[in-house]
Amino acid sequence: PSPYLTFSVHLDGLKEHHDRCVDREGVFDKAVQGIKAAKARGFRVTTNTTVFEGTDAREMQEFFDFLATLGIDGMMISPGYSYEWAPDQDSFLKREQTRALFREILSPWKSGQKKWNFNHNPLFLDFLIGEQDYECSPWGSPSYSLLGWQKPCYLLNEGHYKSFRELLEETNWDNYGRSSGNPQCTDCMVHCGYEPTAAMAAFKPANMRRAMQSLIGV
Repeated sequence: PSPYLTFSVHLDGLKEHHDRCVDREGVFDKAVQGIKAAKARGFRVTTNTTVFEGTDAREMQEFFDFLATLGIDGMMISPGYSYEWAPDQDSFLKREQTRALFREILSPWKSGQKKWNFNHNPLFLDFLIGEQDYECSPWGSPSYSLLGWQKPCYLLNEGHYKSFRELLEETNWDNYGRSSGNPQCTDCMVHCGYEPTAAMAAFKPANMRRAMQSLIGV
């Protein structure tokens, strides 16, 4: 166990919903067993949840309550993004759908009724419900694997560069984000691109106060 090591477990909802999303029964139970085992051994564990079109807001709130009972160290949430190589194109949210659904899901958290432990800058959550408007920072979450440096955005599945220098110098950064005019970016509000923007915005004095108030529960 180390504060620099985190197990991030992807769970899209309670048992029936999650197993339907991943198209395999029993995955939810195994994931929960793994979370409990890791926490029992002192590891830092967070969850990552994708919210799709048709998600029931009350069920998602019950899911957050359940995660709290596991003693996890934070939750991440993100709207489903309609990337073209996904086999199911009917479960993704448009921008206004995203805002309306997240406003409903997060209403108990916004009102202070729930103290859900989100592993997010609160400004990103404000963005999801339409209280902030940001542009994508596609360079904000670089990803490296055995294949090399992932070309942004990873959801577009554009391949990899061999070096970080190639990533910086050969990427057409103007081709990403809503303002680029790229139709693939029109409805995207995924945290890998927008949370870095929210993090930079947090350094503005008024936003720093907002973030601190959220952290201490005011």
